[in-house]
Amino acid sequence: MRVDFDGIKEQEINNFKGGKGSIVLKMDTKKDVTFISARLKPGSSVGMHKHLTDSETIYVISGHGKTVCDGETEILKPGSVTFCPVGYSHCLINDGDEDLVFLGIVPKQI
Repeated sequence: MRVDFDGIKEQEINNFKGGKGSIVLKMDTKKDVTFISARLKPGSSVGMHKHLTDSETIYVISGHGKTVCDGETEILKPGSVTFCPVGYSHCLINDGDEDLVFLGIVPKQI
């Protein structure tokens, strides 16, 4: 199964999941797995949200930021991977001065 982000239209979403600022993303779902290619603008965030039926793995391609997963803060930089298991809450924050570019993989767990 192949995902071709070049063939997917970009969406810009403000205040994603209650966060601030904007995120530009492309998404595709195949067999209960959502694949996300995204750019979180400087000073923007994805709000705190709980993964009730899925988990999320985020791989940082470029930029810097942080995530908070169930109260634990992790610093993110290019090459970092962060994982939010099913049942946990997390947010993503771009506290750098360039876009935080990442790939997210969200498989349904339940």
